[in-house]
Amino acid sequence: MASILVGVDGSERGRRALDWAVARAERTGASLMLLAVVNSAEAKKLGAEAEMVHTTVEAALHEKKEVLAAEHPDVAVEAKIVDGSTVDSIVEEASNHDMVVLGSHHGASITETFGGATGLRVSVQVKIPTVVVPCDWDVTCAGKSGVVVGVGPDNVSDAAVAFGVGEAIDSAQPLELVSAWGIPAWMSRPAEGMGGGLEEVGKQRQAEVDEFVARITTANPALEVAGRSIEGPSPTRVLLDASKDAQLLVLGTHSRAALGRALFGSVTHSMLLNLATPTVVVPKA
Repeated sequence: MASILVGVDGSERGRRALDWAVARAERTGASLMLLAVVNSAEAKKLGAEAEMVHTTVEAALHEKKEVLAAEHPDVAVEAKIVDGSTVDSIVEEASNHDMVVLGSHHGASITETFGGATGLRVSVQVKIPTVVVPCDWDVTCAGKSGVVVGVGPDNVSDAAVAFGVGEAIDSAQPLELVSAWGIPAWMSRPAEGMGGGLEEVGKQRQAEVDEFVARITTANPALEVAGRSIEGPSPTRVLLDASKDAQLLVLGTHSRAALGRALFGSVTHSMLLNLATPTVVVPKA
């Protein structure tokens, strides 16, 4: 049985992440592990007793488990408290699970912008899908439908597409592949002037998406699948617009070395700081 690791911290965003994880666990039969991270060193700097903080968190986790057991009796739930930095603790625990679910602000706070969003920093270090849930997400998903997968020109998208297919089938939702491409406006005119029109680029990207769609349709004839190649100077904006009414957005990412993680500034980074819908980051297989 699959196991979902959920970061809980007593905040609204943590509650939304748990709501998403519970809904998925009920649908898929997965178990949940609630992880609370206590940083004793930081607590001490703020004048708090580590033992008192640990006791308070433990009581809150126990209460949460009891509520979940009463409201969702078919979902197996465990809880764990660890001491250390948030990101390192989540990454270490993630090796024992199949998915990580975390909450995030809707848009970036100053801390997240300069320190790196927790979801992003976790997603580029783990080998399992990382789900980041906006703090204004609602479990009813009113007015939202479908699974959108962002696809790129290389095979980094393969694992994301496979995940998206499975999610669409499991949730009985349509699947859409979106390829965002283009160059900044200040570069497009010189390109045209030198005979480097962008029309052929768009056709090539659409052909790549069509090939993905054909393979998926052949393997899953009952699944509703569509694909679009969309031109725009900002891939982030293209994907945000394409996924704003979807239940889920799926993105692929390369694994990163330590330096790469520190400097990671890709589309995935921008997407996780401007969430419009729950977003899954799937590492390249």
